[in-house]
Amino acid sequence: MAFLFISVFFGLYSQDYYNALIFCLCFVPLAYVSTRLLNNFLIPRYLLTKRYFRFGLYLFYLMCLSLSIETLIIAGLYVLIWNYSLAGIDPATMDVRFLIVGLYFVILVGVAYRQLQRSLKEQRLREQQDKVKVETELRLKEAELSLLKAQVNPHFLFNSLNSIYGLSLEKSEETPRMIMLLSDILDYTLYGCNTEFVSLAKEIELIENYATIQKGRFADTIDLNMDLSKGKELNILIAPLLFLPLVENCFKHSSRKENEESEITIRMTTDTDLVFTVKNPTGLRIQDHKNGGIGLENLKKRLDLIYPQKHQLTTKEQDNYFEVELRLMVLNDNVCER
Repeated sequence: MAFLFISVFFGLYSQDYYNALIFCLCFVPLAYVSTRLLNNFLIPRYLLTKRYFRFGLYLFYLMCLSLSIETLIIAGLYVLIWNYSLAGIDPATMDVRFLIVGLYFVILVGVAYRQLQRSLKEQRLREQQDKVKVETELRLKEAELSLLKAQVNPHFLFNSLNSIYGLSLEKSEETPRMIMLLSDILDYTLYGCNTEFVSLAKEIELIENYATIQKGRFADTIDLNMDLSKGKELNILIAPLLFLPLVENCFKHSSRKENEESEITIRMTTDTDLVFTVKNPTGLRIQDHKNGGIGLENLKKRLDLIYPQKHQLTTKEQDNYFEVELRLMVLNDNVCER
């Protein structure tokens, strides 16, 4: 392409395509070498590394050298081909403007084409790297989610068995019913929530069953105020086992002194988001809340993985009460309405 362009470019000036062809046979190698030098040395080493002064200096040297070689080519053709005859010499070779435009236009096109190739190649490489990175992060998130979810079940089972064991020691008539509730809970946690999202109604049923077990264990020492009616009105899907760690901690960390009733509040409300709130007395166990425990730490990690930028978990301690509010921005989320 460069050879064809230069032949036509110089030939049109003089209408002597024979002399133009001879000149181009010597001219094209110079343009080719200059282009390769720019593409493979000057641009990667100086321009792309932002060493602009050196790039400009060496570019100037290259221009001077290439024009000097071009002049020597013309002189050689004048002696060897045109036999010292001004009548036979191509007039275009005597016009400095034509020489500069012809040479550097070819070099410019060659550089632009090579840099475009380089840019497209780097873009494809970045896209491949981004794709690999996203796939790797996704696999890591899935693995971590599986691990965190697996930790929830034994943690919950340990607390529930402790509660039922307390009832059995008291020989409570509620023990068989509590065992059935625990059976339903285990059935759900082991088999009913092995999907990415589950029904909110199922999660509410899980909370109610767990709270019933705890209420049965502590009997009159717990004043439970639970209102999940707003959540029951919603037909949405959420990630499983998000609320259970909060309810567990609510019972676990409540102060239960002799002849003192612990007031626990569990409620679910909606505004623009789904809001789940638990509140319980702290007594002398505020430090336990600060430590959080396995369940709460797992919950924080799961929320970060499943609902990035779509959740808010806040805690508040006031008047010997500890309150946790979990806000999920899922009411209008397409994923949760599947």
